[in-house]
Amino acid sequence: MASTMNIYETYRTVNKRIGTGEKIFFKQGSTECFFSSTGADPDNYLRLPTIGIYMGAGTSHSWLWFVDLFDRMGFYELVFLDEAHIRQNGLTGIDVLTISGGDTFAIAEGLGETGSLEIENFVVNGGLYIGSCAGAYLPLNSSKEHLNRFNFVNVKITNLTGTLPEAKKMAEKYCTPYGCSFIYHPVREAVSLRTTGIPPFTGMNTVSAPLYGGPALVTTHNGCILANYESFTDKTLFLVDEQLARETLIGKAAAVKAAMGQGKFYLFGPHFEHPNFPLANKLVADAIYWDSHTTARVAKENADIKTVNINGKTAKKLLMDIRRELSNSRITAFGMEMLPVRWQIGNKIYEPPKIRVFIEAMWHRLKQLEKWGSLTVSPISQANIVKMAQAVTVLLREMKQQLDKGWDTTDLAEELFHSLKILTGLFLQIYFNTARDFLRDTTLLTSE
Repeated sequence: MASTMNIYETYRTVNKRIGTGEKIFFKQGSTECFFSSTGADPDNYLRLPTIGIYMGAGTSHSWLWFVDLFDRMGFYELVFLDEAHIRQNGLTGIDVLTISGGDTFAIAEGLGETGSLEIENFVVNGGLYIGSCAGAYLPLNSSKEHLNRFNFVNVKITNLTGTLPEAKKMAEKYCTPYGCSFIYHPVREAVSLRTTGIPPFTGMNTVSAPLYGGPALVTTHNGCILANYESFTDKTLFLVDEQLARETLIGKAAAVKAAMGQGKFYLFGPHFEHPNFPLANKLVADAIYWDSHTTARVAKENADIKTVNINGKTAKKLLMDIRRELSNSRITAFGMEMLPVRWQIGNKIYEPPKIRVFIEAMWHRLKQLEKWGSLTVSPISQANIVKMAQAVTVLLREMKQQLDKGWDTTDLAEELFHSLKILTGLFLQIYFNTARDFLRDTTLLTSE
């Protein structure tokens, strides 16, 4: 197994080889899954998947962790999707759909019945769904409004109660109403997991990943359990009584896999995609190699994914305009981070530092785009990205002024985080489209 120091480089190299047409196979060995230049079925070799990242209604900032993982490992065929895209047949041409953390009820409401049918059709016809935290709750059986449209996986959760336990810490984040009951979150931060050895979760006995509200799972189908909660770590923060936390989590499933039609669901309680946990990141990538399509799908032809190449003065001006607005937004956002304020949007609590998470995701990739010089953009992103960046700057300045006056800024915060997601999606679509088109040039795709 690749060491934690070179996992990303190893997988980036494999994806580059796949992208340049080399036939590579992902096989089960005696102790772990591995890459090979030969396979029993010569037509069943790996192809770079098109991965949809959901960043729409109900999502928090954690979808950016999937972005970091895929960037580090060289998965550049990314499509950024909101609820409207999915409802409008936006999963056509997608091989993998990822949904990370946030407000599960808001995700379900945003996607609606049409979105649930699109996801069902996607998986039944061979798509791979990877959900962590809120994305893991979404397809579980539920009778609650909005969630009852997504009854795809017959797995129960153990952190559901009719009598809410006492909060030891972070009372504002330790529970979520669930009808007349509550979903409670026993701990936060890193926990230790034990894998079951079911492919592709092979090659390591234990792995750590952070828990930020994700479920503990119970299923009667042991063959689908990929990892169980094994123990807590010195980083674990207990939000309820430690004994209750142990009863709720330890020995329960942390990662499961379930089939529906020709496709699969991978559901993770902890955030296996978190960028500070490379071994957990490796398991996410292995799931994609193991269960995504080996036959490339035909992408949907629409204005969102049709692209053109711009370079020279046109590309330089676009990047300069983006840099100017992001710089303005960074300064204002940084000035808000020490203010004693938080906003409740739906069932989630947001603090000022979350604003810069989005801005920094764009800011630290600007230099690479400037180095490439030539950009691959869609007409929509080229026409709207600077306007959206300017709108974010205006919102931030207005919010700062109102906070200084002691006013309530909840409505502004909701508008701001919505705009930040749109802006970040537009920017990252340009970044990954450009990275994809530069895939064959080793001098341009440099390591971070």
